[in-house]
Amino acid sequence: MCRMLMMKGFSEDLVKALVEAARDDPYGARRWKGKEPNHPDGWGFVGVEEGRFVEYRSTRAVWEDERGLEFLNNNFGTLNLLHVRKTSIKGTEAHPQNVQPVGVLNVLWIGYNGTIDPSTLEAPYPIRRMMSSGTLADTAAVAWAVMENYSEDPLLTAMRVKGWLEEVLPEGSGAAVFFVDVYGNAGYAWECKECKKEELDYYKIYFYEVGSVKAVASSTVALKHGEKNWREAPKYGSL
Repeated sequence: MCRMLMMKGFSEDLVKALVEAARDDPYGARRWKGKEPNHPDGWGFVGVEEGRFVEYRSTRAVWEDERGLEFLNNNFGTLNLLHVRKTSIKGTEAHPQNVQPVGVLNVLWIGYNGTIDPSTLEAPYPIRRMMSSGTLADTAAVAWAVMENYSEDPLLTAMRVKGWLEEVLPEGSGAAVFFVDVYGNAGYAWECKECKKEELDYYKIYFYEVGSVKAVASSTVALKHGEKNWREAPKYGSL
């Protein structure tokens, strides 16, 4: 499972909150009951500005990657998507291609939190086969689904992705999808189907707006940031 942050504009304090959410996630500890409450299995970001983009991915834990965080602080865009990873499919952490955000054709980037059964998906057979072998994480199938639902209108894409999540998620499970494109569009969708409180607390997404910065983020990021300007985000939307 993972923690995510998407920003229009840039806030170093929000990045620090993501790092702390990766290092210590009380919502995750309650959701997964006794497993390590951190997200050590790599991290990455993409920054977009006026058709230019910069990407970074590392298999290191974000709180140990000082050079990576320095690179972020020197290369952020007007639109930024950050992702820290905790694998839920054993073995996929050994493969760097599973570090998110996942880029598709240098046009669209996807960050994802959740676990979706590959047998429920209509992704191409090679993707499902690599998922079944533990080589490829389920994010690849999620990226395929976002591409299939992609529109130049990010709100329409988000609405379609929300509908897709409603179809593929089993009861008692949740997921969140963030996406940005090279044109400066950004959107998100999240769902928690028939969830108990600890599941809902974990998967819920929050919205933030102060000054020139707008953001959506995983629940623990909002918790670690600590300001009162967060509110529960709608189930889908755009920045």
